Order: sequence, then structure tokens, then C-alpha cells
Amino acid sequence: MYQPRRPFQSEFIPVRGLRYHVLSWGTPRPGRAPLVLVHGWMDVAASWQFVVDAFSEDRHVIAPDWRGFGLT
Repeated sequence: MYQPRRPFQSEFIPVRGLRYHVLSWGTPRPGRAPLVLVHGWMDVAASWQFVVDAFSEDRHVIAPDWRGFGLT
């Protein structure tokens, strides 16, 4: 079974009266924009785990679950 190298943080963010589920990896750094990953149709934010694990540990990554997918 796959063991993630970088654990994610899960949170819900209100956007225009809706609750969006968002995963994030790493810590925000001043002066450095986060990398935002968006999934395709019939997918979820957690599917980026394999990709995020290949990035540098100091990279802040954000991935939302689109409306109607995952926990959004």
C-alpha cells in the first residue's frame, strides 16, 4: 500500500456561500506563491498526493475539491 511522504492538511473554506474542501501540503512562505493544483472531471484533490510527494518539501501546494466532487 502506498505511504504518502508528505501528509496533507484538510480544511473547509467558504466561497460564495458554499463550503469548499481544500487540501494543502507544506507551509506558506512570504514572497513565494503557492502552487495550486486542480483536478479534472471525476477526480478529487487527494489524487495529487503522488505528484506532491515528488515535489521539494519546502513547496507549499494547495488543491481544492471542485464543487460536486470529493468533500465539496
